[in-house]
Amino acid sequence: MNRVPISTQRVVKPSVKKRRPPLACIQCYQRKLKCGREFPSCSRCLKTGNAESCTYRGNLAMSSPVNGMLSDDHSGSAGAMTTSLLTRVSLSETPERNPSSSDWNRKMTHLKGQDAITKFYGYSYPLNFYQQFTELRSYIVKIKSKNPAINTLRDEIYPLANDEYRLRTSAHDTVLGDTLRELIPMKPVADTLVQTYIDRFEIMHRVVNISAFIADYNRHWASPLCTPASFLVQFLLVAAAAASFHPEICINVMSQQTAHDHALHWLEVAELWLNSSTNQPPQSWDALATYCLLLIAKRANYIQGGSFWTQTGALVRWAMAAGYHRESGSTARISPYYREMRRRLWMTIVELDLQASVERGMPPSVGTEDFNITSPLNIDDAKLQESGQDPLKGMPLTTLTDTSFQVHLYRSLAVRLKICAFVNGCREQDDFDRVLQLGEELEEALQNIPEWNNLQDNPRQQQTTMYVKRSLSIYLHQYTLLLHIRFAIQTPPSFKSTICRRARLEASLKVLDHHQRLIHDENVPEQACRTGLVLAALNICHEIYTNFGPHVSTFLLATVEQVLQILEKRVIMKFHGLNEYYILSMIIGLLKSKLWPESRTISDKEAANRVIRICTMLQTQRAVQPDQSLLDSADHGSLSLRGLDLPEDGNSMIPDGATELLSSMFSEDLDFINDTDFAFFHA
Repeated sequence: MNRVPISTQRVVKPSVKKRRPPLACIQCYQRKLKCGREFPSCSRCLKTGNAESCTYRGNLAMSSPVNGMLSDDHSGSAGAMTTSLLTRVSLSETPERNPSSSDWNRKMTHLKGQDAITKFYGYSYPLNFYQQFTELRSYIVKIKSKNPAINTLRDEIYPLANDEYRLRTSAHDTVLGDTLRELIPMKPVADTLVQTYIDRFEIMHRVVNISAFIADYNRHWASPLCTPASFLVQFLLVAAAAASFHPEICINVMSQQTAHDHALHWLEVAELWLNSSTNQPPQSWDALATYCLLLIAKRANYIQGGSFWTQTGALVRWAMAAGYHRESGSTARISPYYREMRRRLWMTIVELDLQASVERGMPPSVGTEDFNITSPLNIDDAKLQESGQDPLKGMPLTTLTDTSFQVHLYRSLAVRLKICAFVNGCREQDDFDRVLQLGEELEEALQNIPEWNNLQDNPRQQQTTMYVKRSLSIYLHQYTLLLHIRFAIQTPPSFKSTICRRARLEASLKVLDHHQRLIHDENVPEQACRTGLVLAALNICHEIYTNFGPHVSTFLLATVEQVLQILEKRVIMKFHGLNEYYILSMIIGLLKSKLWPESRTISDKEAANRVIRICTMLQTQRAVQPDQSLLDSADHGSLSLRGLDLPEDGNSMIPDGATELLSSMFSEDLDFINDTDFAFFHA
């Protein structure tokens, strides 16, 4: 029985909740259009006076005929507009902004959505095959024009298509929002943390638009109760990341907690909000950006380091599901602003995953053939306007901008992905020619780092310039070191191993030197130094062990012992790195006993005392007992009183290994090395 009247007008049944007035005449509504482009005589078009205002009501610029019969959010929908997918370009050079499109891919792939919320469906997605039926679209349009009830029924079956449903908020959101507001630190503290995040994290990991974030930040202080929960979560994650640089900051005068302890609370609440079912899906820009901030803040505070690689891998998949790995075609309903923000966010996600892969000894989640996104523009955020429709133009690479670090990392991304896959892959045969080729590409990337010298810059700008240059150098030298390890450790020695030993030693010294310079110039505190640090120190120790006598080794050992000081600061403040500290202390003791056997007793005692001393400091400072977390000693109950029901298992945000019993007993072999930071105390 046909229960819906067949008419040229939309009829609202008495039993159905009244809808908002339609934005289009019946012709436009049937075709999922907002009036203006093809039907300028309807009332809305006459009212707006905009002959170009007609766009499809759904998320598509060219609606799929299959999608026209289904809800926009239905999982079975092809859901999509055709994208112009670009042919893969070389990532070792700055790619052109407008490479030619691939007709082969374009006809069998879809990007559904617009701007901040998109979904991507690849070549093998079955419903994409509808495009092979050239007459299907016109046929469905004809059927629906004769049967307007199809759209009405669709909206009733899939209420997610209704704006009222999407905008509805739950009481749970309100409670979470109130809790988030109470966790925001006082404005003087927040000002410092936000500025630190922008200067030291956002300059490397491009997640937010700095200008837009600062505008939202100022609006929050003008009217805190109007701030949406989504921004409050990002605010807390920004503060949590920056807190790793400011252990001296007192968040609450009445509290005994450090900035690090507060960061644990912020991270846990933010993650709880992200996992709430009432928030935006993972493919939305806000959700992806917030997940990025969560991982950046976790890494900065050494939280869940053992699972960092799996978490970045999941984030890569979410981003690919939203089509961030593909350049959007010209027909995509994505503004120039969001096209640029998507490029930045994709590159940030790939870099996080690549660094996690290096630190875990795993292959990266993607290769150069898995994406074709072009380089982000070398542009300051102030030049990005969300409402702007004009094509964006970047600055020359010799000009330092808010995005220079990411742009220059992009230029070496292809070779770094290849090195990570090469080093952590399963190939059994060594390829020295491959090592030389990749090493040459890395050296070219190092030589291409601009000087960025501008004598007119103020001291803060000069500090930023040096921070970017040295951080780039650290990142690239880390891969030079990785590339040459395999041949450097080969026995017996050969001409190839000699070349690689020299290359890795130079790269290791460069990494440590740049870290020390960042500390000396007060760009980075000791506990924040991480990238390539321990790897470089261990390789220098191995070079001493196999090649050098006392004269050269004295200088090299002094350099490595500076790494111990950095690790000691990290262990005490972050409860992370005790394994590394222990191993390095023992290796230094071993090297000294070999180089100066007459002083073996002294060097052995020095190595043991270092570990015992830092363990004693940890016991005194933290007073950690077995099975007692750092969060247990905090004001954990206050969160529940404010309406937030935290899980009983508080281990999700505990620093690695913090629940283990500290003692001065350690094993006599190397079986202690695993993902738990204090595992060697179990001997």
